Amino acid sequence: MLVSADDITRSLRGTAGLLNHKPGALRCFDCSERGFWRSFGAIVLAAPAAVTALALERGPAALDGAPLLRADHVTLAVLGGVLACFLAVPVAMIGIARRLRLTAFYVPFVVVTNWILVVAFLALSVPGLLLALDLSTPGLAVLQAGAFTVVVLRVHATAVRETLGLSGPAAALTTLACAGIVAMVAGGAHALI
Repeated sequence: MLVSADDITRSLRGTAGLLNHKPGALRCFDCSERGFWRSFGAIVLAAPAAVTALALERGPAALDGAPLLRADHVTLAVLGGVLACFLAVPVAMIGIARRLRLTAFYVPFVVVTNWILVVAFLALSVPGLLLALDLSTPGLAVLQAGAFTVVVLRVHATAVRETLGLSGPAAALTTLACAGIVAMVAGGAHALI
């Protein structure tokens, strides 16, 4: 399940291709069984986002020398939340894919959306990091996060349309459902803190 540099390069190139509507962007992703499991290994690339979330949860005092990673409920909730975000949509999609007879497209959907989730975590950690370092105001961080969210949702909808073969409106609804699942999981993890 280790992710190689080649996997990372190809998958990020594919994600950028989806963002720019480049034909053949899906060919950059390894949609084999091996690629499926490796897409879950990409979670390690979300480590900067987890560190940023820990810094935000612990507050400004956390940046004054105390270690961010401690064996406590805050660390457990943040790391568990990141892991749960990676698992929630693929697990929910099992039943949906079966019901809609889209099981043949399940693996490509999961591979591509896992890589998009990595990019989403990294992009959304930028406003959080700026806020944690006191280089941004809360209002500006919300505005930046909102702009990144719109871009990520657009890429995700494109991926859903291309991997599942859905129409634009159906892909948009699927993307909103996936975003809702991730938001509920993240909110649940935050509530544990």
